[in-house]
Amino acid sequence: MKKIDKLIINSPYFEPQQYWEYIRETREFVLQEGRRPAGYVVASESSKSFDDPGTFIEIELVNTIRPRIKKWREQGYPGVTGITKRLLQHWQDPEERKDRRFFFCQLEAIETLIWLTEAPEAEKTELTFQVMVVTLHGGAIKWPPVRAKPSLCANLLHRMC
Repeated sequence: MKKIDKLIINSPYFEPQQYWEYIRETREFVLQEGRRPAGYVVASESSKSFDDPGTFIEIELVNTIRPRIKKWREQGYPGVTGITKRLLQHWQDPEERKDRRFFFCQLEAIETLIWLTEAPEAEKTELTFQVMVVTLHGGAIKWPPVRAKPSLCANLLHRMC
């Protein structure tokens, strides 16, 4: 099995540019350009050895939303309120937040909540959110499917600010 010389290959403050992909058939890690698809690994019945990570399950909704968030960010967050825009600028300014700078993934999570509530509806076409499950203190809370503007996101955003 090929060893990884440098495990951490991206800065936590910028969008990932490359990732390690595990090739199950050859049991090797290959450095890939771009961002790793969102997903999780489930142990398969055949994964009995310690170096078999199981099967990768892609999270299609996340992988559909990510490029839309990136485009929206690059366009200057069209559709957001003035206060939201100032908050985003504040959170992204390394001088303002010298000792408490957000990681890219944290900012992207915030941007996603804002995008769901404030971005133009045309940006969110063809997205239907299936039943979502949130785990809180070991218990699961479920709510019915919603279209692109779930009020839960607005409530979470309000609590974050």
